[in-house]
This record gives sequence, structure tokens and C-alpha cells, in this order.
Amino acid sequence: MKTKTEGKNRGTFALLETVAPNLFRHRENQSYWGVRKIAGKRFIHAFETADRKTADGKLAEWLGDLQKVDPGNRDLTLHMLLVKYTSARSDIAHSTKVGESGRIARFRELFPRPMDTLVARVLNSDIATWVGLVGKGKRPSTRNQFRAFARALFDFAVSDTVIAKNPFDPKIIRKAKKEPIIRLIPSPDEFEKIIAEIRQPNWKVENGKHGGQRPMYQHDSADFAEYLGGAGIGQAEAVGLDWEDIDDERDVIHYRRKKTQRAFNTPIFPWLKPLLNKLRADAGPNARGPVFKVKNVKNALRGATQRLGLPHFTQRNLRAMRIKRLWEQGVDVKVIAQWQGHSDGGKLIMTTYTEVFGSNTESYERAQLAKAAAAEAAMSRPKPLTKRPLDSWINSSSRGGFPRPRRE
Repeated sequence: MKTKTEGKNRGTFALLETVAPNLFRHRENQSYWGVRKIAGKRFIHAFETADRKTADGKLAEWLGDLQKVDPGNRDLTLHMLLVKYTSARSDIAHSTKVGESGRIARFRELFPRPMDTLVARVLNSDIATWVGLVGKGKRPSTRNQFRAFARALFDFAVSDTVIAKNPFDPKIIRKAKKEPIIRLIPSPDEFEKIIAEIRQPNWKVENGKHGGQRPMYQHDSADFAEYLGGAGIGQAEAVGLDWEDIDDERDVIHYRRKKTQRAFNTPIFPWLKPLLNKLRADAGPNARGPVFKVKNVKNALRGATQRLGLPHFTQRNLRAMRIKRLWEQGVDVKVIAQWQGHSDGGKLIMTTYTEVFGSNTESYERAQLAKAAAAEAAMSRPKPLTKRPLDSWINSSSRGGFPRPRRE
């Protein structure tokens, strides 16, 4: 059974008369159309103009687009595109895959066209509608993730010769402005109190169904939390640290980024040495294998901060504390990035931790202002005059020394 669209196309084609190769004119309304046969299939496209010069330009553009598309992919639907996209992204990290599968599910559920729609029929307005639906009531960063997914999906369709151009228009579907983020990080004094509270908790032991509190892990948890805050390292990198990675002779610790598997080194900071010496003594001679016995301390941190009446600081906040501390102490951001295993020269540090650097920095700003005032005062002091030999002034007359006498 023929569809209405097919019947309409057949009727339209009967009213077209040839003007030039692949260029036709409608016999009734004088509008121009493009007609091209590829692999036995005829393609008809309306240029929506009665001006010959404009039609010639649109014809050249349309024929160029047809060459970019594989004829075998012209019948690809949105469902089939999602399947191909998912298969091509099978090697991404597990955490990324979880987030992407959720976005794909929302695409199937809320996209304004059915999943059997041809990819070539999708318009920018369809994508804009979907981004608006899934982003409603969400944080700007979440909406931007859906926006980036839609753009990447149709970029994939272009690269796979399904369509010639991405229907996604970034000028129409704009990025949402990020909301100001306030990440509280502990001060050095608060950090010490938290570690002390984890090591010697101020709780009341209550014997119950599970035997009450188990203090057997409190020192291990305190060591782990102290290391995170002292080394400025992520929880995953600390978990993967082995005794073989600590090079005491060269004063270096070797790490491997969990996400990228990129190896990087940091010096053994002086403030870390007492903790490392204690851990080595506890591990015994010829220690091998993992340095830490625990894999995370989020529960220990939650309990300690609650008992101390402090904000809930996470393991990530401990890392941010050390990064901020290094920055305030004048360490070059490029070096800090290198110690984090980043290869962007500090760009990620400055963009991700901008709000951290900007929080609780009143004392730091005062210190920087004092430095600026001291530098300004030093530059404003009159410089002592230095005596120069008379010959040097005479020889430099052409460069601003004593003027030579005029000849009468």
C-alpha cells in the first residue's frame, strides 16, 4: 500500500520539467526542484525558490550532501542509530557507560518523534524540544549533559555517513549557564580535628544486635583519611598504592590514574613522611602489597563531622584542601596539575577548583594584598645614584650622555 507521501511525490514528479541536469521546474508554481537517482533509487528535493540563480546554488549544495551519505544508510531509523552508537561506545569507562545508558533511555522515552523515524527526517526543533523536556527542573550541568549527548549522537550519524549534516544547531540549543557551586573544604585545624576524631572517636559504645561499634578499623581509617588530605590524591589512586610504588631513595611516589591509567609521580612531601614512617613500621620489614587496609572512609568522615558539628566533608574535599593549600603556598598550578596526573598544564585545576580557590580565602587575599603593597613600596623607593667615570659619559654622548659642543 502506497503512503500519502509517496503518492504526493509521484504526483509532483509528473509536474516537473527538466531545466538542466538534476534541476527541474514545477509546471504550475515555477518553483525549482532537485532530482537525482542513486543506486536505483530516485531522490527529490524542493529548493523552495523560483529564482534560477538561487536554485543553482542550492542544487550544488544538495548534490554535495548526497555524495556524503551512504545509500545503504538512508533508511536508518533512530532506534537503529542508538543501537549502532551504543555498540561503538562499548569500551568507555563503566561510570560513563552508566550515565550514557540513562540518557539513551530518556531519549527513547521523551524524544518527540517515534524511534522508527528516519534519522534524515530529524530537525533541530525536535532535538531542542527533547533537551527542554529532559532538562526541565534539572541542574544546568545535567541539562548540558543531555545537550552534549544529543550533539554527539548526531555527530556520530554524520561520521557514519547516515546524514550529511548534523541537525543540532548550537546557536539555537545553547548551553545552560552553570550555577555557582560552593564546595566547603576543611581548614587545616578542622582537618586535624577530624583525623583525631576518627582515630579516637568520642562515642558511647552500645552493645546491641551487632555487638556495637567496632574500633578495629578506626586507626586504618584515620591513616587513610590523613593520607588523602596530606598527599592531595584521589581515593582510587590511594587504594591502588603499593609499597613498591614508594621510592624512598629518590623521594618519589608513583601513582596511576584510575580513570585514564596514566602513570604520574609526586615527591614525598615532608609532612607525609611521619605518616609513611609509621605505616612502614606497622607493616614490618620488607613490606609488600597495598599500603592501606581500607578502600574508603566516607562513613568514618560522616560520623566524625557529625560528632564535631562540622559540615559533611567528603574524601574529595580532603583532596581539594591539599590542592588549595599548595596553591596558596605559591606552588605553580602547572606543577600542581602534574602532581594530580593531569596533562593539561593546569587548565582542569583552575576550572574545576575555581570555587575552591575562591572560598574561605579572606586571609589569603589579605596576604596577597600585603605582598602587592610591599612590592609597590619597593618599586616606589628612589634608586641610589651610581657614579660613572667622566670618560664613559663622553663616550656615550650619542646615547644620552653629555652633549657634544656645537661647532661655530
